[in-house]
Amino acid sequence: MSSNLQTFLNDYTVPYFELTTDEFKLPPPHFADLDGLLAVGGTLSAENLLTAYRSGVYYWHHPLKKVQWWSPDPRIVLFPESSLMDATIPLRPHQEYVIRFNGDFEALLRLCQRQYNDQEHMNPFWLSERMYRIFTELHKMDFAHSVEAWEGDDLIGGIFGIALGNLFFGEYQAGPNSAISVSLLKALLDRLREKGFALLDMQKPSVYIQGVAYEEMARVNFVHHCREIELHSTTRQTTLT
Repeated sequence: MSSNLQTFLNDYTVPYFELTTDEFKLPPPHFADLDGLLAVGGTLSAENLLTAYRSGVYYWHHPLKKVQWWSPDPRIVLFPESSLMDATIPLRPHQEYVIRFNGDFEALLRLCQRQYNDQEHMNPFWLSERMYRIFTELHKMDFAHSVEAWEGDDLIGGIFGIALGNLFFGEYQAGPNSAISVSLLKALLDRLREKGFALLDMQKPSVYIQGVAYEEMARVNFVHHCREIELHSTTRQTTLT
């Protein structure tokens, strides 16, 4: 391959789509660029977020930038029957803390904000007040759910995400160490298996839970799962409790 062609390929990026605020219409996920960025702009709302999930797309909201909509290939997932325990992680005895589902969803959102919203360094995991309100709304609608670790009256960690049909879309995780994070993830997978969920979406490769063996799923297969959500929906939205 010539050096000029290699330079072109290195510099080439697929242009993303610009969404308007008056109509939320996502392009097909396979139009995403090599990093998975599909579109920017549009309006963040509970309804639009659910539309994105059903399309195999997730949001990324930096408070100082336009909303971004992503659909990477491959997608990082975990199956409810996954054996994710890493022998190198010393798990804390469960008698030291209690795991609850939907114990205090809003408190977990605030815990995530304290962990990720660094005022000095705006990181990509920033959880804005707008998203706090949207996730709270989705929780009241029985779409957003949490698994939490408690020491007495103190919330020390948790994971929350969105349940649609037989898929669970993981969003945020907070916790003091990998041992508790893995315990929470295992509890979530156990509950998803009990409730008949097909998979847990973890979006892109993440570093917030070390020692977990995530699996890769081709985007075309993941989108197929998302488009079957309505086939698995009932008259009442599936909950974790």
